[in-house]
Amino acid sequence: MKIFTGLLVLCASVGLFSCSKGNLTDEFNTKMQNASCAELGSVECRISKVIKADDNASWYKFGDRKILFECKGTIKAGVDLSEKDSYTDVIDEKTNAITLTLPAPKVLALNMDPEETKLVYEKVSATRFDFSSVERTDLLRQGEQSIKEDLGKTGILEEAEKNSTLFFTAMLSQLGFKQITINYKKG
Repeated sequence: MKIFTGLLVLCASVGLFSCSKGNLTDEFNTKMQNASCAELGSVECRISKVIKADDNASWYKFGDRKILFECKGTIKAGVDLSEKDSYTDVIDEKTNAITLTLPAPKVLALNMDPEETKLVYEKVSATRFDFSSVERTDLLRQGEQSIKEDLGKTGILEEAEKNSTLFFTAMLSQLGFKQITINYKKG
């Protein structure tokens, strides 16, 4: 699986990086109000999954059925700032210090591209029926569920946390904070 760390969707928003001289708390609140209605996608991964089914013969079935799909898609992860009270902050203007606690990174989108889902192999004995479209769709759903279950092994959430920390550190530094601590709530 290739990980593309296209650093942060919100980086394109010039408004988050522009600032004027003034009260750090007010500047911070203004910037976070602008960001608080958005999801901050900080990692996008291309995924590939092979889904197979083997419906072997049993005492009442003669012959077997086998099918193999290859699926590709993308996963986007980051922090969701759109939830009410999604972050907390402690600001000390005397020392220009801030502690920002963000929501735990999560998967923001999982998109399986139907155009990149390919039937690789199918074998059905003459005594059996072909896989129906309902059975095929169920197999693809199982594959998508399997991808969701395996996300912990990919490291995508850790990468999303790392990239989100880089983003907020840069933004807060741009605002004039000298001591920056970024924490995450437990997921």
